Amino acid sequence: MRPPVTPSRFRSALAGVALAVTVAACSAQVATHGNMVDVDALAKIEPGRTPQSEVLALLGSPSSQANFGEPTWYYIGQRTERQAFYRPETIERRVVYVDFEPTGAVKSIGTLDLEDGKKIAIVDRETPTAGQRITLLKQLIGNVGRFTPTE
Repeated sequence: MRPPVTPSRFRSALAGVALAVTVAACSAQVATHGNMVDVDALAKIEPGRTPQSEVLALLGSPSSQANFGEPTWYYIGQRTERQAFYRPETIERRVVYVDFEPTGAVKSIGTLDLEDGKKIAIVDRETPTAGQRITLLKQLIGNVGRFTPTE
């Protein structure tokens, strides 16, 4: 037989649930976006020796490829952390690029991280357009008498 639920036991259980929900809500959520290249797989690639097919097998499909010049594959990935309802913060970003020779062998490998990126300042100014800004009141008064009733 189960013991009866007393008000004090109910309050204790309710406080425990509230505490668990509060702690879970405050824990950071880490998300990975893109292709975070494995460092061990990257170490297996040797410039001048490794062909494109082996790079594809080791690292997977590239996130992007260069359209002009020598063939280059880019592997782009980042990790973000979100605390409760705040905006996500980027904690790690890695771009691995693999340049290939015309023969298909790896020419060079390089990495870029969060510090290599540039911050872009967003401008809040607006470009004025030609014409007038018509308010709601001007629209309502301006339309009086323009409509003809249909019969």
